[in-house]
Amino acid sequence: MPESALLHELVSAAAQRWPAAPALTYGPRSLNYGELDAAVRRFAAALVHLGLPRTGRVGIYLEKRFETVIASFGAPAAGGVFVPMNPLLKAEQVAFIAQDCNVQVLVTSPERLALLAPVLAACPDLRHVVLTEPPAQPPALPPGVALYTWEALLAGPAAPAHRVVDTDLCAILYTSG
Repeated sequence: MPESALLHELVSAAAQRWPAAPALTYGPRSLNYGELDAAVRRFAAALVHLGLPRTGRVGIYLEKRFETVIASFGAPAAGGVFVPMNPLLKAEQVAFIAQDCNVQVLVTSPERLALLAPVLAACPDLRHVVLTEPPAQPPALPPGVALYTWEALLAGPAAPAHRVVDTDLCAILYTSG
């Protein structure tokens, strides 16, 4: 592996070396590095297929789970920028972050989306919401915002990622201070 690497290349390099080695464990489920790399690539392709531009922002409002990790590596693999949002934040705080950094894609859970729905209209750049699983009932989203489930999104067609170089913005981190 070269001395410096892009964030998403770390997963690919580990998958080449140890494809069957455990990479993530969440409850009784595990993903090995080969599976993680494949999921990161599928998520990246899905973002490009959605039209995420180079350096487009992907907000991730989830607790620690597989989708959080996959989205965090997949956004930069697509040429985008991941924006982790602390799962303890209130809806208004999440909306502030999404508006402040122009989040175009939001990855969250149905439960968290139910809390956010009333404030999403304040996020003019938001175009896509990706839910970790199908919602019990369809959420009310602002006009022009499309809803996808994680599984359906990752099953979509492949698309080549934007060119990514070592000086590209990878993440935007908001602190509590």
